[in-house]
Amino acid sequence: MGLTAMLVGGISGTGMHMMNNALQKVPLSRKPWLHVGYFFLGSYIGQKWVELERDLVIDINEIRADKGLPPLVGTKGWIKYEKPESPRI
Repeated sequence: MGLTAMLVGGISGTGMHMMNNALQKVPLSRKPWLHVGYFFLGSYIGQKWVELERDLVIDINEIRADKGLPPLVGTKGWIKYEKPESPRI
């Protein structure tokens, strides 16, 4: 899931830069180092999105457990993360 998110984020970042160049009616390959920069920035954001989603699902399931409710329906099927257990002393 992380690799897919990174690729989608990277392609989106590069696509946004190329769209920006197209809207300004300059060559799409203008400042090619920004293509690479936006690719890595988009990859980073894509990876952080996955981490944020995982943390939110864990928090929501904890809140639901505190209220005596079951976890979100299908949570184990679409996101397979568990909160790490703290070491016992």
